[in-house]
Amino acid sequence: MKNGTVNLRDLTILIADAGSYTRRIVYGMLRGFGANRILEVGDAGGVLAALTHQKIDILICDAKLPPHDGLAVTYAIRRNSDNENRTLPILFMTSDAQQGTVKKARDAGVSMVVAKPMSPTTLYDRLAWVAFDRRQFIDCPTYFGPDRRFKIEGYPTGVGRRASDKSIEIGEKTEPNLDQDDIDSLFMAARAGQE
Repeated sequence: MKNGTVNLRDLTILIADAGSYTRRIVYGMLRGFGANRILEVGDAGGVLAALTHQKIDILICDAKLPPHDGLAVTYAIRRNSDNENRTLPILFMTSDAQQGTVKKARDAGVSMVVAKPMSPTTLYDRLAWVAFDRRQFIDCPTYFGPDRRFKIEGYPTGVGRRASDKSIEIGEKTEPNLDQDDIDSLFMAARAGQE
């Protein structure tokens, strides 16, 4: 998370989950963060209706949202070029945070995946990430959504594929690399809480 706080007071946040219990939990967390304009819906129709009637600033959507799923809702929002909410930040909640699920969500155009059950800290961190790290939206025939690249460590050919890509120069190393024993000891210390 970036340093700073997120002001949720004047944002309209839509929680979309079939379970009223989950909606209440997320609602309580958002109220604890200072949000005061929170809407709740239990299905995809409710999401699409809310988006046609008002400006939504953030959508927190469950992966298993009926009648189809949260991916279908994401596609409906992202693929409709007439939708004024097309660039809406979408936090995608899922209890299946395996790599394949996260990849499908990313490829549908979600802004961030949040594993359920989630803690208030996790939700706040994801909201802050979306607020402070606004990624450029990519519009091509097979995808519309936030740039799927989070960290660029250099382009394979030294030149990016997009006009907005900046050239990257990697400097010479200034100190020797850690050996494997040093790396292992760092991880062991972190696991033991001795950071």
